[in-house]
Amino acid sequence: MAARSRLLMFGLPALAGIALTAAVMSIINSNSPDTTVAPLNMPPTARAQAPSTPASSSPPPTTAPAVIGALGAVEPADREIAVATRFPGVVTEVRVTDGDKVRAGDVLFVIDTALATVTVAERQRELEVAEARLAQIRQRAAVLAADVAIARGVAASAEADLDEASDLVRIAGQLQSGSSITEREMVRRRNLLRTAEGRLAEARGRLARAEAEFALLNPLTNGSSFRIEEATVNQAKASLAFAVAELDQRTVRAPSDGTVLAVNIRPGEFATAGASTPPILLGRLDPLHVRVDIDEADIPRFASGANAVGLPRGAPDQRIALRYVRAEPLVKAKRTLSGQSSDRVDTRVLQVVYAVSPPTAGLRPGQVIDVFIDAAPRRAPATPTKR
Repeated sequence: MAARSRLLMFGLPALAGIALTAAVMSIINSNSPDTTVAPLNMPPTARAQAPSTPASSSPPPTTAPAVIGALGAVEPADREIAVATRFPGVVTEVRVTDGDKVRAGDVLFVIDTALATVTVAERQRELEVAEARLAQIRQRAAVLAADVAIARGVAASAEADLDEASDLVRIAGQLQSGSSITEREMVRRRNLLRTAEGRLAEARGRLARAEAEFALLNPLTNGSSFRIEEATVNQAKASLAFAVAELDQRTVRAPSDGTVLAVNIRPGEFATAGASTPPILLGRLDPLHVRVDIDEADIPRFASGANAVGLPRGAPDQRIALRYVRAEPLVKAKRTLSGQSSDRVDTRVLQVVYAVSPPTAGLRPGQVIDVFIDAAPRRAPATPTKR
């Protein structure tokens, strides 16, 4: 009984020490790096045949990996175009379907044009009335020009009669001194003079009135009445052009060449101007772009123009060559998540755009792929000098 107690007293601690030593050695072996990261530009066969680096007995150096891993979203060149309508209304016709290729100016869908068509017809009639009034003013001006000419002739004739009457009175005055003319004849000639003066005044008044009326309508001098009618015609033309433009804008056309990515409207539905979901989504798929989100912690290791490759999910053996296009100047809040528990939403990312070159079959806009970018070598920290 005493021998069994001594065995338990010394044997159990020894077994526990052996198990603890084995656990520590297992953890050290699992944390030791046994391979190196192959360059991105190495073909898959070479990467498979690349020799592994044996674990060193000394602790591994704390260096960053040779690539930057990030998520990339496939998008059309110059991003998607959310085609909207300027005027709300019921859709009467949709002329495209998903995947159709369109040219700039092609009709995508049509909003109800019944009211706009009636408005155009009304504006057209108003223009015709205004143009008829302007033509009437021009004809009236021609009539007044003839009246002015007649009034001038009458005034000239009245002036001649006045001159004749003045001469008769003057001659009568000379003859009266010699008693060659009677008093009655002298009075008659003076009455003729006063009549001639009155007729001349009347003729001049009619001439002034005719000239004033003609000045209002004269197109050559831009008379006020003519300008009013001309402005009415121009206003009617502008109203008609506005109505025609409004009618034309109810037919929504493609702003540029591209491919229809999504059709979110159907005939009979009500299209709202400025809706959160665009009726038509358009994009240019040649070439495709990949918008990569680089975590803010990896921004110091990113260099503009760095080579990159993409790996579609579900096809790890397919490598997509990516050509650097540009880097967005603004660092934005992270929105694209990988779905892993290690994702953080309180970080910011630098968005870098790459082009898929050459085109890759099976790649679609909106698809998320894994992207690996060659990292820039990190500079060694400067050693402080002693003074």
